[in-house]
Amino acid sequence: MSGAFTSPFIGAFVDKFGRKNAAILYCILEIIINYMEQYPILVGLVLSRVIGGITTNLLCSCFETWLITEHRQRGFAEDKLEVILRDSGIVSNSAAILSGFMAHILASTLGPVGPFQGAVASTFGALILVACLWSENYGDSGTQSTTIYGHVSSAYNAIRKDYKISRIGLIQGLVEGSLQTFVFLWSPTLRQLATDLPLGTIGIDKNGEPAYGLIFGAFMTSAVLGGYVSPILRKNVSKIVSRNKNDKSNEKFVAHGKDANEMDAIPVNVLCSLCYALGSMMLFVPCAVNKNSTYAFSFCLVSFLIYEFIVGVYVPSEGMIRSIYMPTESMCSTMNMLRIITNVLVAIGVFSTTFVPLTFSFGVLSTMMLFASVLQLSLVPKDELMNIFRLFTQSKSLLEIKDKQN
Repeated sequence: MSGAFTSPFIGAFVDKFGRKNAAILYCILEIIINYMEQYPILVGLVLSRVIGGITTNLLCSCFETWLITEHRQRGFAEDKLEVILRDSGIVSNSAAILSGFMAHILASTLGPVGPFQGAVASTFGALILVACLWSENYGDSGTQSTTIYGHVSSAYNAIRKDYKISRIGLIQGLVEGSLQTFVFLWSPTLRQLATDLPLGTIGIDKNGEPAYGLIFGAFMTSAVLGGYVSPILRKNVSKIVSRNKNDKSNEKFVAHGKDANEMDAIPVNVLCSLCYALGSMMLFVPCAVNKNSTYAFSFCLVSFLIYEFIVGVYVPSEGMIRSIYMPTESMCSTMNMLRIITNVLVAIGVFSTTFVPLTFSFGVLSTMMLFASVLQLSLVPKDELMNIFRLFTQSKSLLEIKDKQN
């Protein structure tokens, strides 16, 4: 809830006082949080979560907006931005794989506080890198002239006037809200299904509990694989939905001065929509399996791994969508204002698990992802959707003809 209340102002603060300064502040606050979470004091734990709502907003905005602004200020090609976003996701998830194994080792040797001590060390390393290697950039075309109120107003007007930006905010709020709620739900779900399973079961440790650190590492491995195949899938989708340049119905997307030849939004929208639909199916698995079956744990674990693979595919594409539709000069303010949706959904989702079964929560997450899939597809022009549908039906007809000939 602290994230929801501070979202409209955090982005404006970042755009006004600089993305580098915001990243340094994030590292300092995150170190404080990880120190506080090492002590069994309820007030300190609650306060760490309040601060955590602020740092999550910083994490999800200042790093990406610094990157996109710096990329454009240095005059780099727009098509290289997709590569950078993809690689940053791969490196992030690769580091998370190592973090999962390190957390497992630290928890085994130092107890439950071990992973938090490791987090302090790694965040301090990030602080040194940002402070020494980054240059500063700001919102409002790189100046500090605009006030915080000006950044908030600019972001609000951009969301209000452009239905695509508001729709993207709702879509990514639903998707990220599902992911963040899944982070809270996967471990208790697997713990419930791990009861009375034989010790040799994959994913179960020697104490009969889910091997949380190793499972988390496996999740991140799946996300890395998804990041690797993401550009390949996007290129294939782009080939399928490619249009004849001589066709008068071929409307060019112009996004903040970028020609559609440099960055076409249609393949990215289609790929994200497909990912969200498949992710919806994977999140529904805990609702569909028989809880008394000895295979329920394995089925859910596999579905969660596939879901994380899908996350690795669509996260770089979401960054591309934001860079296409959102104004660079107030991107951080716009992103954080839209994060109100995410924070509210996560808060409601986590609170609801106290009153409703976990399977019901997964059913809601599945519905949210399916709704996001439909909304994402609505960003594609209707004539293009009809072309894709005709291409699909033609391909299906050709396959039927070949089958009859065989």
